[in-house]
Amino acid sequence: MKELGFIGFGSFGKFIIPYLKPYFDITVFDVKDFSVEAKKLGVKWGGLEEVSGKEFLALAVPVQYLEDLLIQIKDFVKPKSLVFDLSSVKVKPVELMIKYLPENVDIIGTHPLFGPQSGKNGIANLNIVVCPVRTKKNGNLIRFFSQELKLNVLERTPLVHDQQMAYVQALTHFIGRAVNQMDIPDVEQKTPAYQFLLNIKGNLGQDSMDLFYTIERENPFAKAVRDQFIEELYKLKDKIEC
Repeated sequence: MKELGFIGFGSFGKFIIPYLKPYFDITVFDVKDFSVEAKKLGVKWGGLEEVSGKEFLALAVPVQYLEDLLIQIKDFVKPKSLVFDLSSVKVKPVELMIKYLPENVDIIGTHPLFGPQSGKNGIANLNIVVCPVRTKKNGNLIRFFSQELKLNVLERTPLVHDQQMAYVQALTHFIGRAVNQMDIPDVEQKTPAYQFLLNIKGNLGQDSMDLFYTIERENPFAKAVRDQFIEELYKLKDKIEC
């Protein structure tokens, strides 16, 4: 069985690892001690150097911490290994991996377009974006995602990914965080449209602030979309109150 190192044992790591365990001998690492949780999931707990030296290496850390991590592991990563990140943005992580990882290491950017909430009933037929960066193994990874995990694979450039995610994620998470902060109520006399808003609150409002900051701060196109949205809100407010 092939060995997979998994760095970052947060909510997404704990969620996705059971789907990967049938195909890999997995060793995980996190700056926090989650060794008990790892044992419960049936995977190994290891040190940073050990985990970074596996044939396949997944980086599941917030983008704001990725550069420091790459500096720490760049001398531990083995030649011909495949490193892929799981970040919600792609331009910056790809640039950082190219900058710090040795040229004899394969690099692929990935973004699962789901999480513990949206994937609570299973991940089959959900979307994952794959950005080939510096690799000859892209086809193998795509086949694994599509044939074994039954995911719908979307191959994109990092630039196109982030441009689209500025709407798909940055805008929706911005709205979701706002309605969660408002704590909008679930009432009996609701319309389907209001139920959609409640669903957004439920799906997005409880995500970690690290994920929220990654989506809003690290996507180079997110601010323009947020600003446009806020501008349109003020225009509507002015029309109503004139």
